[in-house]
Amino acid sequence: MTSALIRAGLGAAFLALLCCFTGLPSAVAQTQTRNFAASESVDWYYATTFGTGVYKIGDRTVTMLRLPFEREWREAEDDTWGIRLKLPVTLGFQTLSNAFEDVLNRNVATVSVMPGIELEKELHPNWWVKPTASYGAAQDLLSGARSTLYEVGVRSLWSRAFYRVDFSLGNALLYAGNVAQDGLTQHLGVFSTGFNFLLPAGGVFLDRAANVGVHFVHYAFFNRIDFLVDETSRRSVSQQYEFAMTVGTYRPIQLMGFELQRIGVGVRIGEGLTAVRLVTGFLY
Repeated sequence: MTSALIRAGLGAAFLALLCCFTGLPSAVAQTQTRNFAASESVDWYYATTFGTGVYKIGDRTVTMLRLPFEREWREAEDDTWGIRLKLPVTLGFQTLSNAFEDVLNRNVATVSVMPGIELEKELHPNWWVKPTASYGAAQDLLSGARSTLYEVGVRSLWSRAFYRVDFSLGNALLYAGNVAQDGLTQHLGVFSTGFNFLLPAGGVFLDRAANVGVHFVHYAFFNRIDFLVDETSRRSVSQQYEFAMTVGTYRPIQLMGFELQRIGVGVRIGEGLTAVRLVTGFLY
């Protein structure tokens, strides 16, 4: 009976994931051509929220390091919402191969801070809803270009155990973007759906039961999101897909002030953009 439930759950998740790939209209990356200033080269919002890793589009390579500082202000209870305060700091280095004449314009170093608040409450058994809002700023340390960043929306997470497999279904609907002082301003909607499977690893790490995990996430960008390909062209992307594998423990580990429960590698692809990033948890 339990094995049948597992097979049914895995089959349903696979079918839903397949629908993400085949049921949506196929998106074709669009390329704009004109002369862009160096200050327009920064992917302000995407780079800030991407995480820690490297992504590449065209001749452009971007390396990001994200420090996800946060604090639980109040724990969720039956009649009260939980409150979590966030203060992520992101450092980035972006290289455009042969894109601009001056080396200071070809290499872009950015820093961004995007403080925010997230509420959370279990509205029904196993189903958590998490309204969120963030507002911050980013700056290119070399050219001085700046941009404000914002994100507002809601995330949800439904989880259930099937025998020894912990299954989670996550969704997020966000309105987000950036307003650049000198450069490209973007406003877009972001809708994502993800599946996560967590299984016992059959071992112990630091006196904690170990596990292995895998997740699939589909991202859809409404209004499309623009990336600079070279000094004259930008590419618009509307969809991306991520696959990740992790190892971790069922109880979190405290490491250098951060709470770590799993770690792994994710690969993100879609419409000419390829990325590899560090994964420390399920997005939702």
